[in-house]
Amino acid sequence: MDLTAAELSQIDKENTFVIVPLGSIEQHGPHLPLGTKCFIAETIAFEAATRLKNEEYGCLIAPTVPFMPCHTSAGFMGSYGMGARTYSDALYDIGSSLSRDGFKNLVFVNLSISPEALKAVAVAVEDLNTLREFRAIDPIPLWTFSHNERLDAALRAIGLEPASELHADVKETSALMHIAPELLRDQIARQLSACCANPAWEVLKGNFSFQEMGSREGYLGSPALATPELGKLFIDEAAFALAESVKFAADGNPMPELPIQIRMLLKMVDLDEM
Repeated sequence: MDLTAAELSQIDKENTFVIVPLGSIEQHGPHLPLGTKCFIAETIAFEAATRLKNEEYGCLIAPTVPFMPCHTSAGFMGSYGMGARTYSDALYDIGSSLSRDGFKNLVFVNLSISPEALKAVAVAVEDLNTLREFRAIDPIPLWTFSHNERLDAALRAIGLEPASELHADVKETSALMHIAPELLRDQIARQLSACCANPAWEVLKGNFSFQEMGSREGYLGSPALATPELGKLFIDEAAFALAESVKFAADGNPMPELPIQIRMLLKMVDLDEM
């Protein structure tokens, strides 16, 4: 955030959405950096803010909050996260401090699929929404767990099943290829064989980590097929979803719930044990 305190005091806080990207510091296979989700979440936040500002919605982008819990990468080198309760409390503290300064709207940008991370953000959002005249939302998980017609079609056009692209996959590899190609270990990515899993079946079997789902090198998907065009599509679709969610919330609408199977899974997650 590049504003001074004096400049911040002049902002219309009641009608400004503070967008806070979230990200893990987590292994993303041998071809992507640990901060991949941070970089992608921040890019989506800025792209969505551009869309919103073009329609005269007020937006501020806060610094990315790293060290999100990432238990799905358990067993691999290079995964560093806070405890789920600690992270949830930190997000609450960020939101409550914004509320004390008069801001009314907070938007998290959360790309995680790790259950304890999803629950940590969900609990923070729920608690923040008890504050007087304050609203927090976390809309991207619904997009992540829903079908996206354009993205699904692009994946199927190159022979991929969208549900099997999970982590450090063709989408994330393509996204980094689009936004920061110098950070991608491209020669390594091109040599990686597809490593696919059916997440619904794996969870039914009690397999929650990528290693338990069959990953040997920390990725699940087909990173070798990544293209910058697919990365741009991924970023564009996520940014569109984020911007539309903000407008939906600005109109006073309640945010749609996550799919029932995800909600049931999160009910089993105890933040104090993660």
